[in-house]
Amino acid sequence: MLNLWNNKKIRNWAIVGIVAVAAILMVWGFSPAKASDTAAATEATVTSLDVAETIQASGSLEAQPFASLNWKASGVVEAVNVKPGDFVKADSILLTLDPTSTSASIVSAQADLVTAQKNLDDLLTSGTNLAQAVIDLKNAQEDYDDAVYYLRYLQTDNKVPQTTYSAKLVKSGNGWKYDYTAENFKGVPPKDWIIEAENDLALKKAKLEDAQREYDRLLAGDTSSNVIAAQATVDAAQATVNQLSIIAPFTGQVLSVDSHVGDVVNTGELSVNMADMDHLYVEAQVDESDIANVKLGNQAEVTLDAVTGVALTGKVSAINPVGEINSGLVKYKVRLDLDKVDGDIFLPLGTTANVTITVKDAAATLTVPITAIQNDAQGEFVLLIQNDGSTQRVDVVSGSIVGDQVVVAGDLQAGDRIQLVQTSSVEAPNALGPLSGGN
Repeated sequence: MLNLWNNKKIRNWAIVGIVAVAAILMVWGFSPAKASDTAAATEATVTSLDVAETIQASGSLEAQPFASLNWKASGVVEAVNVKPGDFVKADSILLTLDPTSTSASIVSAQADLVTAQKNLDDLLTSGTNLAQAVIDLKNAQEDYDDAVYYLRYLQTDNKVPQTTYSAKLVKSGNGWKYDYTAENFKGVPPKDWIIEAENDLALKKAKLEDAQREYDRLLAGDTSSNVIAAQATVDAAQATVNQLSIIAPFTGQVLSVDSHVGDVVNTGELSVNMADMDHLYVEAQVDESDIANVKLGNQAEVTLDAVTGVALTGKVSAINPVGEINSGLVKYKVRLDLDKVDGDIFLPLGTTANVTITVKDAAATLTVPITAIQNDAQGEFVLLIQNDGSTQRVDVVSGSIVGDQVVVAGDLQAGDRIQLVQTSSVEAPNALGPLSGGN
């Protein structure tokens, strides 16, 4: 219903209807005793309200990710480990079948899995040479990196700490001896230091290349091939065994459980619905007359038909530029990612979501009573009351309706006195005038 007010043609017809009803009620309710009240009701003032420009749309509440989990095999349910509302981690086993109630191939796969896993473990634990090659390669890489850093340091730093020693022959007692002194300073390193560092880097590089070749050789050898084959066997057996269970594909909340212990189920039968309720979204349908005003990041408020008194917030995260025809109207899909909801609130997925997108922040806007808007072949207008009591036509363009007020644009100011529509002022809308055009 809210979408109708955004259609200017419908809004104009509604305004005319409201004005007509108001005028009729004024006539019915008029009496000499109420003459003063009626006179007071024939005029109003232009007011200024802070009004945000919004767009109304609707869609449905969804969660991402969402999964409907079906049985991969037929059998009898042996265990149900969850109930609706439970939070589960990815790869958790939610329900299982009795292995004896399923096909022989699944029972055989259980035994195959045990054997394949043991073979894989044996290969991994026996790969001592490859494990040592990994360690050697890591150590060689670290030594090489240290040598690169040290050479670069000598080549670029002009304040390398150094020490020089000098000896001086001095007389001591009945003889002579050397008196040694050390001098510490910082400066450009000696050339022989750099040559020595370059030679060390070349040696470390050669050792790194040797370690890499040894690692590559062992990795490409028979042991590596056997490990890959053994892992593939384990994966194949595990995939068959997994047919006995309903396994959570992601971390989330269990929404419904359709299977119970002892139930006989068939392949493809629904068992569990689950979703990540921390990531809710609405995919709304926006009318083509409004889509140009919608921008990524626009804030939005969402209410749900199924849950009264709850207002969700979010923002526009995606706009599909390709329109779709819906009931003869062109609509565009706009996705709104909703903010996380605090507290334990029941939020049924799929319920109708009523969306209000704010496309322009609240700003001071002129409004007049709905019953002040008149219309003729030239368009919409109000009658401005002059100081001497006479009236002057002021053309206006109506916008959003706020209660019994309508937003207008025109040569008006807050506080201006305007005339309300009387019975004689009500005219049938002109089918060729503005009411029959626009959006």
